[in-house]
Amino acid sequence: MPHHRLTGLALLGLLLTGCAGEPLRRIDVLTQTPAPLQTSQQDGQRALAAAKPCCSSLQQLPYVPIPANFSGDVVIDPSAPAFEFQSGKSFLRAFALPSNSRSFEIRLYSQAGKTVLAPSAMLLDSQFRLTRLLGSEDFVYEPAAGLKGDSLDARLRIDRLYHDNPGNEQYLILFTSERQLAGQTVLQHPAKAHAKAHGNEPPNIPDPVARHAPVGVLKMVLIEDGSASQQANSYVPPRSIGMEMGNRLPTTPVPAVLPETQAYYRQGIDAALAGQDLERALRLADEAARVGDDSAKAYLLERIQIK
Repeated sequence: MPHHRLTGLALLGLLLTGCAGEPLRRIDVLTQTPAPLQTSQQDGQRALAAAKPCCSSLQQLPYVPIPANFSGDVVIDPSAPAFEFQSGKSFLRAFALPSNSRSFEIRLYSQAGKTVLAPSAMLLDSQFRLTRLLGSEDFVYEPAAGLKGDSLDARLRIDRLYHDNPGNEQYLILFTSERQLAGQTVLQHPAKAHAKAHGNEPPNIPDPVARHAPVGVLKMVLIEDGSASQQANSYVPPRSIGMEMGNRLPTTPVPAVLPETQAYYRQGIDAALAGQDLERALRLADEAARVGDDSAKAYLLERIQIK
């Protein structure tokens, strides 16, 4: 899929209009609270049931390119594309990650009110093969604080040691699943939050409940290395084929790593060891394991023993 360079103004226009007229609102949550979607949970369910899948494969999804240091709101509503995932049909937004950035962090905040979209996040490599899947265990409820409202939050890192490695994670898909739609999230009552903030005993009152909906607004922030927190690694499970959420690629198991991808990591490990940079060699072996090259660590150990 060819990628085109976009100016900041042109990209903003694309994000505001989306693909084929699909709106994406861009709001600075540090200065104001995004207006809630004008779609109820029941209306969203009906719209999803009636929606026709936009595409027959992940490769055909309408991927919107986003730049490094992007910060904006992603609106998933009935105008968004729908796709029949193995875990069920869902509205979605799909993005092409900045290709010229080596390592960066992605922060996701699904905003909660009377309803909330309980997200899944799927990462694909340059060949549109599944590399990682984040689901309900990775999006953690965080109560409102300051100007930030209640939300389901996740953080993940994209690590790339070589720009032209076909195993690099290049695409991000945000969606939900039938299992997540059946759930709900208990929010912290504002009165309890206020009491805790002032060191008082929280009142004995019920907490509000946000029903999970097929529509919602997610704040997405990209932070390039240098300011990204290494703690983001703790939010990312090892390479996943989606056992929990059932989001395997249709009808076939996850394919084996490409020979050229394996060769990239072997060459990189050899070069790092030749330069006596063991830390880099270990990072390469870890990154290789995340994209499916499970023998990279054994290769590294073998090379160390040979030397």
